[in-house]
Parts: sequence; structure tokens; C-alpha cells
Amino acid sequence: MTATLTTLTISVGIVFFIVGLLLRLIPPRKINSFYGYRTTSSMRNMDTWTTANKYSATIMIIVGLMLTIIGLGTTFIPDTGATGTGVAIGLIIFSIIIMVGATEKHLKKLFDKNGNRQQES
Repeated sequence: MTATLTTLTISVGIVFFIVGLLLRLIPPRKINSFYGYRTTSSMRNMDTWTTANKYSATIMIIVGLMLTIIGLGTTFIPDTGATGTGVAIGLIIFSIIIMVGATEKHLKKLFDKNGNRQQES
């Protein structure tokens, strides 16, 4: 069993899942610098803010579940020491890139650079 890989991946997966659920169930009401999905494009106006937080919460829940499942699956891998830690950190970084990338792509598809909704073609 790769203890570090398993523990780290499961722990972060659970945190992502819980934070995603919180964002979904208790979305931030106003644009703020404390709670919610905060990027330049998400904070342009309330429409982009609401859309980004709802979408990123869903992605975070999915990624959290995937990391948890991967972590549980690693209990069957022989101990890999430092390699396991590197793999866990890599998975977590990759997950964050996926969450941010998917949310930003979604915003870009729906809104122009000023935060106005795109005209449907």
C-alpha cells in the first residue's frame, strides 16, 4: 500500500467534494474576495460570478469523487515511497488545472471579454 499516495489523494478528494457541495448548496451571494470561484473573468459581474460558481462547484464535486476513487484504488499498489508522493501531488495539480480550465472555457463560451452574454447564433 502506498500510504502517502492513498492518504493525500483521498484527503484532497474529500475536501474538493465538500467544498464543491458547499458552493452548490450555499453559493456566494455577492462577488467577494473570500468565498467562491475567484478569477478575473468570474468577477466581472454578478452573471459571470453566479455562472462560474455554479459550474466550478459541479466540476469540483466530480473531481473530488474521482480523486477519492483513485486514492482508494491505490491501496492495491505496492509501496512506492517518494514516487507515490510525487504522483499524488501531480494528480492534485492536474485536478486543479482541469477545474480552472473547464470553468474558464465555460465562461469564455457564454460571455464576451466584458462579461456580457454572447449572442446565440
